[in-house]
Amino acid sequence: MKLTRAWRDMRTMKTLFSETEAEADRLGDRDPGLEHLLLASFALPDGTTGRVFDRLGSNRAALREEIIHVHGEALAAAGMTDVGAATSALTRPRTGPLRLTEPAQGAFRNAVALAKSERRPIVGADIVAAVATVTHGTAARALESLGLVRSAVADAARAEPAR
Repeated sequence: MKLTRAWRDMRTMKTLFSETEAEADRLGDRDPGLEHLLLASFALPDGTTGRVFDRLGSNRAALREEIIHVHGEALAAAGMTDVGAATSALTRPRTGPLRLTEPAQGAFRNAVALAKSERRPIVGADIVAAVATVTHGTAARALESLGLVRSAVADAARAEPAR
């Protein structure tokens, strides 16, 4: 039983990490962070992230748009006027280990701890719950811009059954 869960977790992590890096590239960010990890959780085959956001009245497309909006506001506040150039997709070779930002690493560790505490494989809802507990940054502002209360997002994610 443990070996089966370990293999499933490894496949989940491979999908999650490759999609996290791809999301950062698509949004023109060098370092994959919480917002990229959250968007990547929609790509996991368990479907729990999508179900959580459906119940909250939102979806991946709306979240992506808010992340782009929040990035644009931050760049404008920093005096960057050519926001389009700064947020264009990156093209870089994929070599070496994934280097998540420290907040994204912490959220991933918390998601793993949640799954382990419930003795089940990691699912997208674990990522959502972990990211929603972080109070600062692009992911927090994007969730709030969608009209979502982060604590309600975390509660909805924890209540999602892992199938």
